[in-house]
Amino acid sequence: MIDEKILDEILPVPDREELKNELQEELIEEGFNITNFSSGGIFYTLMMILIQIRIDLLKLLRVVLNNMFIRHAEGIWLELKAGDFSKKRKQPTKTWGYITLRREKAEEVVRISKGDVFKTDQDINGEELRYLAVEDTLMQKDLKGIKVLVEAEKEGSMYNVPPGQIKRSLTHIEGIDEITNEEKWISKEGSDLEDIESLRSRILNSWAELSTYPIKDKYKNVCESVPGVLFVRVDDLHPRGQGTVDIIVTSTAGAATQSLLDQVKVEAEKIKGPYDNLLVKSSEVVSQDVDIILQIPEDANEEGLQERANSIIIDLFKIKKDRELNKLYKDDIIFNLRKDIQILKSVKVLLPTEDVLLSNDKVIVLGSVKISIQRV
Repeated sequence: MIDEKILDEILPVPDREELKNELQEELIEEGFNITNFSSGGIFYTLMMILIQIRIDLLKLLRVVLNNMFIRHAEGIWLELKAGDFSKKRKQPTKTWGYITLRREKAEEVVRISKGDVFKTDQDINGEELRYLAVEDTLMQKDLKGIKVLVEAEKEGSMYNVPPGQIKRSLTHIEGIDEITNEEKWISKEGSDLEDIESLRSRILNSWAELSTYPIKDKYKNVCESVPGVLFVRVDDLHPRGQGTVDIIVTSTAGAATQSLLDQVKVEAEKIKGPYDNLLVKSSEVVSQDVDIILQIPEDANEEGLQERANSIIIDLFKIKKDRELNKLYKDDIIFNLRKDIQILKSVKVLLPTEDVLLSNDKVIVLGSVKISIQRV
């Protein structure tokens, strides 16, 4: 937003009463026939309407002026300006992946129909994430396990859930004993509508793309335009020898899938220098188990407490731009739990045993969660 002092110098908005008094004085000096300027009169009402119109027009012009510049434009104004730089706001996409179905006894053929719904457990707000089977799938008589391709019900990065979260089917599937999403279950990351500040950053960095030979910022800006990419780190200091450049991709799910890496590589190859040797790779995912003890008063009601705490921890580990993906502080776990659960006396964090601080090419994701309740 342009500073108010600057806007006041360019397009000052007059005070209504001062403007009214000035206008009355000018009319009297000019010998205007109407001399009744008292409140409630017809002329007074018409004059105040015109004054308000002038003020509203000036306020509108201030908004237009503010949105003429990339650094200050907001919302749809910035999206319109992005077109001048051949940029578009990244649209939300749906998560695709494979759900694993298992059974103890392989006796009958099991049919999974296109459109069958698999889902997560309900969170503390009673909400659940749903995934639809993309195609008809048959589990033959002799198989004890099968993978089913599913698509998220809606767009959004929230559907990039950690392993072990998708446990149920909306309809009963005869003979199936276990439903789960395993490690690396995602084949295509889901993403949210691009944050307006992310779009602004990409537009401002467009100047880097004017370089004759690709520089670090040029690779970064071009690769970050791919939907599903959260951010990109470029190592151009010859990591694998003279002329080598590593492009490290962090997706909206943390680790980038091969399909996303392929898309990023296509865009990077379009601008690469004649002697550049490119390697596009994913950020390394590090799984972190969490083991905590919630201490509550002796007479407190613990119903739903574990579920609520589990939901808070899952939210803390969500992949998002405003989170330090390579750092995890024990105090953050304690703070978030105590902030949202008022009855807690204290929180003991057994795992991790200390703060986790990793290098920039790593992303901490949630592993197993163990929550115990202790009355004090």
